[in-house]
Amino acid sequence: MEFLLIGESKIKIVLNKDESLEYNLGSNNISSAEARRAFWCLINMAREKVGFDPAGDKLLIQLYPMKEGTEIFVTKLGILPDSSARLVSRSNKISLLSRKRSIYCFDSLENLIRASKAVRNSCRDIPIDSDVYLSADRYFLSIEEYGKGGETVEFPCILEFATPLTADLSAYITEHSSRLTDGDGIERFSLL
Repeated sequence: MEFLLIGESKIKIVLNKDESLEYNLGSNNISSAEARRAFWCLINMAREKVGFDPAGDKLLIQLYPMKEGTEIFVTKLGILPDSSARLVSRSNKISLLSRKRSIYCFDSLENLIRASKAVRNSCRDIPIDSDVYLSADRYFLSIEEYGKGGETVEFPCILEFATPLTADLSAYITEHSSRLTDGDGIERFSLL
């Protein structure tokens, strides 16, 4: 695996054939939750190795499968107007990805467990950064979600069991509730 920084806003990631298979990124498609999470693992490695940090920017991803692996070009776009994002996202060689922290409110432990199992089943092998909080008789799940294009929710199955909260309520919950897990909420509660 090779990370080549091209200025401050662009990086080239080169994967050999085995790495392309391991990260499931050789098919020019990052529409599945697992492929998006694998991509963000690569971005985290790029931050550690060469200092490439998207820090909340929208990212333009260009995948080029080759015989011997995959080349991935990632460009930070900053704030891109919706009309431009729609034009870019129509290309079959380009994908827009986003990352955000979401928080959901559960009215019972049983619903939290069901949601955790549903999320784990949809994304089996890749770690999911998530925390569980308890306040009075309600449980809250704070989870890092990776979207594609205009998606706002990576795991719509959570909405069957919980209510999404706004960003201002998220800050209140994380400050004034008891934290039950440390980055492994989905893992721990999916095993119950």
